[in-house]
Amino acid sequence: MKISADWLSKPSTQLIMQILLSGGHEAFFVGGCVRNALFDLKATDIDISTSATPKRVMELMNQAGLTTIPTGIDYGTVTVVSEKQNYEITTFRKDIETDGRRAKVKFSGSVLEDAKRRDFSINAIYSEQDGTILDPLNGIVDIAKKRVKFIGDPYARIKEDYLRILRFFRFLALFGREDESHEIEIAAIRDLRDGLDTISAERKSDEILKLFAAPNPQYSIVLMEAADISSKIFDAYNYNSLNNLRELEDRLEVTPCATRRLAAYTEDNLKSKLRFSNRIAKAHKVLREEAGSKKDAAELSYRYNDKLALDSILVRSSLYSIELNEGVFSRIKLGSAVKFPIKSVDLAEYFSGRKLGEMLACLEQKWIDSDFALSKRTLISTIKYKRK
Repeated sequence: MKISADWLSKPSTQLIMQILLSGGHEAFFVGGCVRNALFDLKATDIDISTSATPKRVMELMNQAGLTTIPTGIDYGTVTVVSEKQNYEITTFRKDIETDGRRAKVKFSGSVLEDAKRRDFSINAIYSEQDGTILDPLNGIVDIAKKRVKFIGDPYARIKEDYLRILRFFRFLALFGREDESHEIEIAAIRDLRDGLDTISAERKSDEILKLFAAPNPQYSIVLMEAADISSKIFDAYNYNSLNNLRELEDRLEVTPCATRRLAAYTEDNLKSKLRFSNRIAKAHKVLREEAGSKKDAAELSYRYNDKLALDSILVRSSLYSIELNEGVFSRIKLGSAVKFPIKSVDLAEYFSGRKLGEMLACLEQKWIDSDFALSKRTLISTIKYKRK
């Protein structure tokens, strides 16, 4: 069995593999790039597993004129840059000690030992340089069945890194099946859920964002709630609002958006609670605030942008069960096309300082309330009338 993918045939990819193989070492593609190729999905990262030590990898790549970065050299990982593409090259290894956050590793000469330390069977499938599959733990079977399964004992795998709890739900949303039983995995997750307290907020938020960006995350989130994981992550959450949003997204054929979905699911402050980026936390805050406002789609589009306007309207509808129709798109288009006809200079003869700003805001709101119909002359005439 072979995989085929754009990244596999790239000259830069083939060059790196050839350098390792010509140096007398084993080398395989592994992890997400292989898994995604089997699911016919694009790869975001290219990982290579090799028998070469990190020092040897850097030596070989530097000799070939490639840039190397000792990203996680203590854990066996070197990043190689070729044609603006990063390749994560990691030495075969096995865990000899773990604390639930990070592992102390020992380099190994065995691809089987390397496979056994990974999280899920679908992530432990390897590929040779030409795409030929090496499947030491029968991950292909689980891919065929769309089954997300821990390698070996779920309790042991989770204790090695408690973030695997959230990774399970993310991969289930992306690659799993709802009619597959997950009793064993969920039991282990529920029993070990307190281990998430040891994981940094940043690592957790990254997984949450990826989960909510999945095409259909609802089933995973139902299981998260059943395993008492949502309550470990969020202070307040509402699955029904998220489900309402997903139905709207499908009906209106709207592209999935993790921030929009998080706004429907939780009112938590994402910056203080989970250390989300300023950009995401700010967008989430605006969506929650505007969902509770009375601004229509046109005003929201005018004040922000098309996407934030649509997201606000969708979240509002999801939270408060407000009916929507496709007319919302024309309203958004209207708001993004108009331009307020008055500038500060137009009011300079009447006002200055704070009063000028207040009057500009007042006239702008009048103009918006007129559905952007009032002209510059009409708006200014109201000021003249008031001042007489």
